[in-house]
Amino acid sequence: MKRMENDQVREEIVLASDAVFERYGFLRVSMQDISNECKKGRSTLYHYFKNKEEVFDAVCERLFLNCLAESKGTISKRRSFSANIESFNVNKLKDLRHIVSKYKLVIDDLRLDPSGFILKFRKFAEEEVAVFKQIIQWGIENKDIGELSEEDIDFLSETLNAAFKSFEQEVIVFGKFPQSDSKVAWLAQMLQKGLK
Repeated sequence: MKRMENDQVREEIVLASDAVFERYGFLRVSMQDISNECKKGRSTLYHYFKNKEEVFDAVCERLFLNCLAESKGTISKRRSFSANIESFNVNKLKDLRHIVSKYKLVIDDLRLDPSGFILKFRKFAEEEVAVFKQIIQWGIENKDIGELSEEDIDFLSETLNAAFKSFEQEVIVFGKFPQSDSKVAWLAQMLQKGLK
């Protein structure tokens, strides 16, 4: 019972912090701002989080896991390899674009240190690699792509994740390729043909 209460209080802090970061960005927010927004004492905040960076990481985690779950929901064993690659990445880019527009001040602050920005999202690489691995395995089962050894599947999963993550960063952090959806479809089709 106590753990559920703790989880609920922590989630309340994260939800309230979301609004504070959206309103003020990252650099201008203090723990006092977060405390005021969630109507909790600072001692309560410090019980759950050491500093605003930890609070921000929790907000990022919630946003990214929601984005990943939504994107993962668009893939299916019944779809082709290229359709899954395309829908997963296009949907994720759409969600990331929405996040960037909603949290413009935060993104502007994070652009001052692109390496820190990139590291925030690097934490979730395992989950994304697992999605690519699933797509590859379905592609093999459906004969969309040729047979691959387990080692090659692992390598390809990591490589696809790194490549698309790099592409996302160019689109999201640096504002390149505004019409990227058709390019993702083209890349997905090229991949399928190359792996046939």
